[in-house]
Amino acid sequence: MHSLSCYFLLHHHFEALTISSNYISAYSGSVNNDIMSDEREGTDSIDSAEPQTENLSSDSTINPTDEENQFIYDEDSERLTCVGSTFDDIPQSIIDAYASRAKILDLSKNHFRSLGCVKHFPNLEELILDDNQLDDVHTRFPKLPNLQTLTLNKNLFQDIYKLVDQLRQAYPTLIYLSLLGNEACPYRISSVSSNGADLSPFAQGRLEEEYQRYRHLLIFRIPTLKFLDARDINANERRIATQLGDILYSIAETKQSQSNADDDDQKSSKKDLYSPLPSATNQSQTRTLFGKVRHTYNGEGSQGNKFLRDVDL
Repeated sequence: MHSLSCYFLLHHHFEALTISSNYISAYSGSVNNDIMSDEREGTDSIDSAEPQTENLSSDSTINPTDEENQFIYDEDSERLTCVGSTFDDIPQSIIDAYASRAKILDLSKNHFRSLGCVKHFPNLEELILDDNQLDDVHTRFPKLPNLQTLTLNKNLFQDIYKLVDQLRQAYPTLIYLSLLGNEACPYRISSVSSNGADLSPFAQGRLEEEYQRYRHLLIFRIPTLKFLDARDINANERRIATQLGDILYSIAETKQSQSNADDDDQKSSKKDLYSPLPSATNQSQTRTLFGKVRHTYNGEGSQGNKFLRDVDL
């Protein structure tokens, strides 16, 4: 009986060991499978991440030539456009790529003050420079023998005589010109004055006369023009410009010379005024001034016998 009990105990102990070893083997196999599966998934994730790294290297947000991407060139119209940016010059890479091919150049709404970069576009037929910072002082127009259309609306030009002489010399084939929005152009789009008040009929008539004289001047000085500002140039305007152009221009020159002469006269008259002081004095030396000193008694301090009459003394 005792031997039988020992047999059963040994049998159960052997089965337990067998089950434990099988369980450990199964568990270790499961763990190994999980580890291998994780390794495969990690390898797959790394492989799938590699193309993303390549895409980042070609992302346009880190492309150093983003500035150049704002210039758009159309092959069909041979038009180079950069509108609504802050450029004050054209990048050299753009000049090298399109200067010999572009016939239309649109640089509206930028910050251009000089046009030195435009001289590299010898084949231009149309130049659009609206809403920039061009003025009488900093802007010099490069010579473009084929240019026919030029728009300079909303810039800072003030001297129409200086401007028209530059345009005449630089663009011998100019047909279309627009100067609206400059102080040099007296044309008013609306009938409202600068302070918001409506212009009187008399003021509107004076403005129209001034604008017509402006048109006659430009038609006479640039005879190739066929369209100026907002309308065509008709035969009657051209006839009047031919008759009065010299007179209008000579009047302007006379006024300018008279203004300069008046300034010189004022300067010379100031020099002729008498002064007791020498014309040039050393600032470190003392100078004596002559004049009346006005003094009033305000009731403070002793004034002696100043206010006593002779009979009271």
